[in-house]
Amino acid sequence: MQDINYALVEAKRPPMYTAMKYWGKKPHNIWGAYIENYTSENDVVLDPFSGSAVAAFEAVRCGRKAIAFDLNPMTAFLIDVYSTRFDRDRFAAAVGKIAGRVREDADYREIYLTKCDACGSAAAVIQHTKWDGGKIYEAGIACPRCKKRYLSAPNQRLEACAAKAQDLHIPYWYPADPFYDSPSFSESFKRNIGGDSFDRIWTRRNLFVLSKIFNEILSEQDRDLKLQLLFGFVQTVHLSSKMCVPRRAGANRGFSTSWGRAAYICSKRQMEMNPLLLFESSCIGKQSVESALKSVASHVGKVPKAKRVSGPGDAGAMGGYDILYGTVDVRDIERFIPRGTIPFIITDPPYGGLVQYIDLSCIWLNWLKRYDPVYTPSADREITIKKGIKGVEDYCRDFTDGLRSLYNVLKPDGKIVFTFHNKDLMVWNAFLRSVSQAGFRIEKVIHQQNRRTGESNVANPYGTSASDFYIRCSKSAYVGKIRTTKEAFENFIVDRAVSMIRARNEPTPYQMLFNGLLSEISKAGFELENFDDNIRQLLEKHTGDVFEIEKTDRNFGDLWWLKNYDPASSPVVPLAQRVEQTICEMFLQRTSYSLDDILGQIFIKFPDGLTPDVRNLEEIIQKYAEKSGGKWVRKEGARWKENTTAATT
Repeated sequence: MQDINYALVEAKRPPMYTAMKYWGKKPHNIWGAYIENYTSENDVVLDPFSGSAVAAFEAVRCGRKAIAFDLNPMTAFLIDVYSTRFDRDRFAAAVGKIAGRVREDADYREIYLTKCDACGSAAAVIQHTKWDGGKIYEAGIACPRCKKRYLSAPNQRLEACAAKAQDLHIPYWYPADPFYDSPSFSESFKRNIGGDSFDRIWTRRNLFVLSKIFNEILSEQDRDLKLQLLFGFVQTVHLSSKMCVPRRAGANRGFSTSWGRAAYICSKRQMEMNPLLLFESSCIGKQSVESALKSVASHVGKVPKAKRVSGPGDAGAMGGYDILYGTVDVRDIERFIPRGTIPFIITDPPYGGLVQYIDLSCIWLNWLKRYDPVYTPSADREITIKKGIKGVEDYCRDFTDGLRSLYNVLKPDGKIVFTFHNKDLMVWNAFLRSVSQAGFRIEKVIHQQNRRTGESNVANPYGTSASDFYIRCSKSAYVGKIRTTKEAFENFIVDRAVSMIRARNEPTPYQMLFNGLLSEISKAGFELENFDDNIRQLLEKHTGDVFEIEKTDRNFGDLWWLKNYDPASSPVVPLAQRVEQTICEMFLQRTSYSLDDILGQIFIKFPDGLTPDVRNLEEIIQKYAEKSGGKWVRKEGARWKENTTAATT
């Protein structure tokens, strides 16, 4: 076995990983590569912070077995659904039956049907209503008779439908749990949402439709079908809430919206989507239950045989199961797994309070626990940072306790790989302290750029949301820390930054320096418990004597360079030139490559602090190739020889 010591290339996600909204999904093929590299066939892989259960399904795909635990019951729900037997015709019939009963309901017809502007039919459906400051300013209409879909200005009928819903009697159960004590549910959110309980997250008419759909689902007798229908329902729940904001006119997407931020928000502008239409599209079609469950069989290779743990010792023997799973606190893991039995752990632990997973999941869990109390969350046990409730030291203590449990169940020669990112150095230091105090030794830190990330990456493509650090550790009986002073730490940071810029031999965005320096700090093993100086502040102290900053108007920010430094005096070719030379030489060897092929070779040749940002590569590739049939094909007639000078390093 050879260690993975460079970044890998993220592949397109199959539908089973795109259907359900879940924050911080990991690149399946990269996790699969780690699992395959560090385990043998039939080995057991453990993920104690399983999230969307990527590690579990990729382990099965690779011919391994998996133990998937998470304190958040949504993980168990996803595994429950993905281990069901899927019959498309039976499922479609069940969806059709529920949709038909909702459409026949007199109250639904009163609040969601209108007159079509094109054909005059009274059966046109209000697909959505857009609000600004409590007033309708636009609606989306779909007519089943003339098959037209159009945007409409507010009119008397649309306003009457909305007004009638305000006093609508709801005869079905719905969650009215109060918001619990957490900064996720701020006073401004409660004020904007209109109350202090979860039912306020939806308008009255949407709550009526959701509760009726949910009631119909609970009447289904077949367990597999019921779980599959619930999967479609939970995907409907957040999209039909008041938290979805209409897109601006310039986006040319007047009929779509999303819950884009990992937070409970309530904007002045809201898009009230018809839950019935959402439920149907969440069940059948693209990015639906149908596509996801078909993908399980095609991507994993089979429907996994999964067993939920019910008590201590259940995970001691896998038996004939592919996945053992459950809502288990990492600190209790030794109750379920014997010591020294797990060869490999790969996990994505909580990044401080960057995402409040259980708080966010309550929008679904408050419905699901009505179906089965096993989906009841335990927010007070979550390892996180919450302002006014849990601080950095609480996070560090709880996380250390969890990692000690992982140390104990890991085999003596086993490996553990963490993915982590947080630009707050206090959180980074808490993470590093926990790793050290639990007895792990850091072997390698890899900065892994993610090509497919959330909306926050669009705003800041060089930020930490656009990347993860893959931190590989092994067990050590004793891990010594380097005790140092602030002055020594500052010298270390400045020295490493200078070395990194020299190695790149070109002005470098601060975020690239920051990512590289975090890797260096993590590997060095500093004792940083008593100070958390900001890296930028340490570097800025030396602008004018060591560094100079080049102002730019580009979205990656200003560039850092060395004072009075002549790049021509260096034997090292600038990084951009080396990357271009590599790409040129690749197209001399072969006429076509996929972008992933190119990225793979670049990541291997330029690891760690030399890894270039993937967003700049297409500009270089276009000099030598053009897109054709999904690949980059070499241009003929280019002046290749002038661009193939070997880079010196």
